[in-house]
Amino acid sequence: MRSKWAVVTSSIAVVAALGLIEAPAQAYGPTANSLGCRLYFGDTGTGSSPTTWSDTFGLTLAPATPAPGQTVTVTLTAAAGPLNGPAPLAAGDVPVVATVALGGSQSGTVTLNLAPYPTSAKDPYTPLGAITARGTFVAGPAGAATATVTQVKFANTTAATYCSAAGDRDHRAAPQASTIVEAFSVFDGSATVTAVSGQTVTTHARAGDTATFAVTGLAPNATLTASLRDGVGAGTGEGSGTGSTNGSGAGTGTIAVPAGATTGVRSIAVSDGVNTVLAPITILGTPTISINPGGGGAGTSVAVTGTNWNPGSTVAIRGYQALAGPPPPNPTGDAPVSITASAAGGISTTYTVDDPATAYLGASSGVGRGTLFAIANWAVSADACNAKTGAATTGSCSLTYHLSQTVTAGNLAMARAAGSGNITLSGVTLDGTVHTSTGSLPVITVTDYRGSTFGWSLVGTLTDFTGTPGGTIPKANLSWTPACAGTAGATNAATAAAGSAGPVDGATLCSAPADAAGTGGSFDASAALALTVPAHQPAGSYTATLTITLS
Repeated sequence: MRSKWAVVTSSIAVVAALGLIEAPAQAYGPTANSLGCRLYFGDTGTGSSPTTWSDTFGLTLAPATPAPGQTVTVTLTAAAGPLNGPAPLAAGDVPVVATVALGGSQSGTVTLNLAPYPTSAKDPYTPLGAITARGTFVAGPAGAATATVTQVKFANTTAATYCSAAGDRDHRAAPQASTIVEAFSVFDGSATVTAVSGQTVTTHARAGDTATFAVTGLAPNATLTASLRDGVGAGTGEGSGTGSTNGSGAGTGTIAVPAGATTGVRSIAVSDGVNTVLAPITILGTPTISINPGGGGAGTSVAVTGTNWNPGSTVAIRGYQALAGPPPPNPTGDAPVSITASAAGGISTTYTVDDPATAYLGASSGVGRGTLFAIANWAVSADACNAKTGAATTGSCSLTYHLSQTVTAGNLAMARAAGSGNITLSGVTLDGTVHTSTGSLPVITVTDYRGSTFGWSLVGTLTDFTGTPGGTIPKANLSWTPACAGTAGATNAATAAAGSAGPVDGATLCSAPADAAGTGGSFDASAALALTVPAHQPAGSYTATLTITLS
């Protein structure tokens, strides 16, 4: 027991510290101050071992200016904390209990607690650490009030320590109020939003809208200022509003929501220069639309959701074609679906995509320059479609196939029978008269498989007949009678014509004309040959070269 008492005795040399939980506008300290303390064994008697405990104390209320009925957190701090005595102290040996008296428009006491204390085991003669003790009360009627620390207890089960105003007395049974006092006000003012331009509700606004507000409980005949702040009235103000109050402290004003204003849950903070009242408002951001799925074939049912639309407004959902010029894109043939935005500015509906030209699903609301618009990309699928949705008994859908075929052009060619390249004309015997030697040009087959509209021709060229051992028969002496017809069994797109009878050199054997309707086929060309041999032609063996050219 002795070691425990030693610890408690040393602990009364330090007083509980008050830690700020936020930064209210009004607070006591942190300021140096002193409390008188006594040790009470068994928590009875009039106390012993009087000690003066000096520390830096703070006392705060949050909110600093509460409204009637609002819960207020009271925080007491001491910067140093107790100094341990000659014996070790276990964690939690001396929980802190502080009493704060309320005065002015408020009444009663508030109990502040810190347990466990200290937070960890402490060696002899070491500081126990800073103290933050907290408690709450519900604010009463409006008016000026005070919060005063009247007693701090270190509640050790063996020997408790009580502290109150500086001086030596029975701090347990007859504590005196300390000079750790925080003055505050319970404020009964209020603010509400009564109208928002561009909206049918008073809970939401967007950049460019003007909010009208009404206030009560502020200073009479005051000029008001207003700005947008976070939901609890803190942060950097945005926008600049004005207003005024009448002789009873009630009034009105306006504030325009600036471009780039912070979106989400906000408040309009209205001040008369002393007190500030808050009116909640939500600032809408850029409207959005989301779709699921993000693509599909004709007949696909799509879940459409969105945020930041004007609450209560009518929003049209429909499909749009790919953008082919300045926005917005042209609508598709699918009928639009209308939906009313929720009180929070959300939308949720379904939309069926049928038009294969759909590139986006879009949502729009309003007319003219004030139109709100948002789109989501839609991926058209040609590989799936829904013929009937749900329990529908009618409906159909189609899948289309794109067929392709490559037709490769063949050749314009000619051929003759193997071994038919040598032509022997009938022989003649000289008898002093002109003789005619005859023969035939074997069949040449022309095939035109080009798949075109072009024509073709076979043309002969000839050299003079030269003799061995000598002599020449002019090439002009050889003539032909051409023949040309379609190859038996062939399907031809054109009709070939035989050339004219006459000298061979430079003459056409067979030809087919060009035709816009198409040409082609298989054709057989031949000719009867006749060579005029002069009456006194030198005897010998004569040869010439006949060339047939296809072009």
